[in-house]
Amino acid sequence: MSEEKKEQEVNVDVEVEEGKSEESVESLKEEIENLKKKLEKTEEAAKKLSVLYQNLQKEFEDYKIRVRREKEEAKEEGVLKIAKGLMEIVDNFEKAVESVKTATDLESVVKGIKMIHYQLEKFLKDHGIEKIYTEGEFNPLEHEAVETIQSKEYKQNQIVKVLQSGYRYKGKVIRPAKVIVAIPPEERDEIT
Repeated sequence: MSEEKKEQEVNVDVEVEEGKSEESVESLKEEIENLKKKLEKTEEAAKKLSVLYQNLQKEFEDYKIRVRREKEEAKEEGVLKIAKGLMEIVDNFEKAVESVKTATDLESVVKGIKMIHYQLEKFLKDHGIEKIYTEGEFNPLEHEAVETIQSKEYKQNQIVKVLQSGYRYKGKVIRPAKVIVAIPPEERDEIT
């Protein structure tokens, strides 16, 4: 509300009805002045709160952008760390391939490949990826039975052979082991 309009409202002649005293008119004018002061203070406080809200909103948007950027940077650093570790293993594979061309001793080639395999398993373990061991009984949470075999020499649901290793990351299975599982032989009644 503009200052002129406020003054016009204040300067409006107050008509005194019969029976009202000059004193009650003065108290009404005083009350109007007090209410105007309270209104001005309230408007000022509302402006301050509006500015504060806008500043908080801008800071929050900046925070979201910063977090998104930091998350991307952390992801890239993780990928680079893994890539550097894998580069060493790839280098050793390349050396093994070259040594096969000139090797006269097959045992040394096999030994080199086993060392690379160990290095790769250690790399996975260092990054929280563990191999699922498949000795014992079939566990549907960790194993995938791709075939069954009837057998008397193995217990029912015992793993007979591993076709593909499984892995877990921090306790969560990321790939189940593919296995062959033993089942009891069928017993058929022979017709005589």
